[in-house]
Amino acid sequence: MTRYKKISCLMVAIATGLGSCGGGGGGDSSSSSSSSVTTVGKIDGFGSVYVNGIKFDTSQTSYEVDGEQEFDDSALGLGMVVRVEGQVSDDGTTGIADHIEYDDDLEGPIDNGSLVQGELVTTFTILGMAVQADINETVFDDGASYQGLAEGQELEVSGYFDGSQIVASRIELQSDGEDDFEIKGTVASYDENGIALVLQNGAIAGPYPLSDQVELDIPEDPVGLFVEVELRDRGGIVEAVHIETEDSDRLEDRDDDISLEGILVVSGDQVYSLDGVEFVVSPTTVYKPSSLEGSLTAGMRLEVEGHMQGELLVAEKVESEGGEIEIEAAVSNVTATDEKNGTVTLDLGGGRTLMVQFNNATYYKDDSDSDLDDDDSFNLSELMSGDYIEIEAIQSAGELTAVKAKREDELSDLEIEAPLEAYASGSSLTLLGVTFPVESSAEYEIDDESVSMEQFFSELSIGSTIQLKDEGFDGTIDKVELDD
Repeated sequence: MTRYKKISCLMVAIATGLGSCGGGGGGDSSSSSSSSVTTVGKIDGFGSVYVNGIKFDTSQTSYEVDGEQEFDDSALGLGMVVRVEGQVSDDGTTGIADHIEYDDDLEGPIDNGSLVQGELVTTFTILGMAVQADINETVFDDGASYQGLAEGQELEVSGYFDGSQIVASRIELQSDGEDDFEIKGTVASYDENGIALVLQNGAIAGPYPLSDQVELDIPEDPVGLFVEVELRDRGGIVEAVHIETEDSDRLEDRDDDISLEGILVVSGDQVYSLDGVEFVVSPTTVYKPSSLEGSLTAGMRLEVEGHMQGELLVAEKVESEGGEIEIEAAVSNVTATDEKNGTVTLDLGGGRTLMVQFNNATYYKDDSDSDLDDDDSFNLSELMSGDYIEIEAIQSAGELTAVKAKREDELSDLEIEAPLEAYASGSSLTLLGVTFPVESSAEYEIDDESVSMEQFFSELSIGSTIQLKDEGFDGTIDKVELDD
């Protein structure tokens, strides 16, 4: 049975309430009641380990990092995409990690001629594999930096595959003098002379000659298998020194409940995948926010919770990991129940305020000089009144929840980008439940073109995306933009 027939059969089974497709095997549809959970996602914080909004106790955890046994959280870092096996409480916010495993996606030098540097996003290839780094999204460590990316620089990369490239959640420099690289792909050719791979982005890597001492953990004929190849640069000749079969989706045929974070790839009509794991939705799938239902689009950052049925993940919940709302403002008050959970009140100027909920799933990033422990992160106990913060958020049932939050040393402007909820022509705009007076002296734009105040209001409709800017935080709206 082909993959697409499996998907079609499973979707019929889901829709009609049948337990499984013939020949599907594997997971039990009742596994969602189990407390045993496999969680795949990037590390968002420490003090325990936070992954996919779950605070995992690690007091009894075993660790495997890049194939080596480790003993505590010090072997891990922010932005690493890990697999956590353990138990999760009924509320889905706390758990106990039995085992945490991390394996980077790629190691090697940035290929000559591949680096395309931008102000916010930079792309390059390593051994032919495409990588995207984002100044706001990617964690840089161990000497790596966004501005310092350069051709020939040897990096270790962890992230999510978006269908064409690895979107890096973490980049670090390889140790000085280290000449070992790693690459993963499907074996295109293999013989005593070498090995060539088809990478996830379709590029061909190799063929790489085999070292005289090559270690082989593969069948005699590995063509078509997904493998990891360890390479060594011997005076300009890159040889394969270790080849082993590799699981392509980090799940290793898990049968328990699954929590998976990644970037949505759409390969057909309702054929979805996250980081190589195909999933299906059903009439009972819960969406957060509810507007996701029927509007899943390639490139979305999602978290999917569900259970395995055969080779597919049946989605019980699909949640956005990207904010629909963006705010840059000063903090006026913090009320926290613990380091990751609480309410932050933002000062919107002119006596206006806005409350935003923070939780375990919020990604905390610290770009300020207040990051005294130099861990590139902050928590609510460290956030103070007067701090400046950039937030991506989603709104559900009238509540605003931060998906990502970045603390800055300073901001020059107050900015809000959100759907229009109400307006009074020539007088005011209401976003996020807050009404902002506007004046004709402000600058008005529609799709980056300057217009009059009258034309601007004549083209408004409820739900349109509006961006407001208060230059200098003086309480006056200086610029209003409509993204039509």
